[in-house]
Amino acid sequence: MIKDDIVAEGRAVEVLQFRMITHVTTAQSLDIGDVDGHTASLARFSGLAFFPDGGVATAYFASLADYTNGAGTFTLYPILSFDDGSALWLKSSGMATFEGAKTHFVGKLAVVGGKGRFEGATGDGTLTGTRYTSLSVGADLVSDYTVNLRK
Repeated sequence: MIKDDIVAEGRAVEVLQFRMITHVTTAQSLDIGDVDGHTASLARFSGLAFFPDGGVATAYFASLADYTNGAGTFTLYPILSFDDGSALWLKSSGMATFEGAKTHFVGKLAVVGGKGRFEGATGDGTLTGTRYTSLSVGADLVSDYTVNLRK
């Protein structure tokens, strides 16, 4: 974990940066039917989050997407679980664009809570990511997160 301790609004800010590599374990989609290619989907991803100091957390999230021809809005609920029993809960939303066989993601996030060393945490941040295959069971997603964690 990269720790840049800053003081903002009287609270220490810890900047966490990590790369999350996940894959789809389940997915459901619905063709909306109003225009060609408009779908809504619910998917579950699982994988690992890698920190610059060598730390690793398990990661999983639910994804809600509203896409037309592979592009549109998404909302994610990532949960990171650490070996010490701590957990960090996030909510992120943003836009997806589709190019060739890849989907690119850009979004903002909010810290919605945690337990253990993240108890009472709040904060915000950003994410970028790329899905290298279509949204189906087994689709691979690589995401880079920056979290401004306030305790």
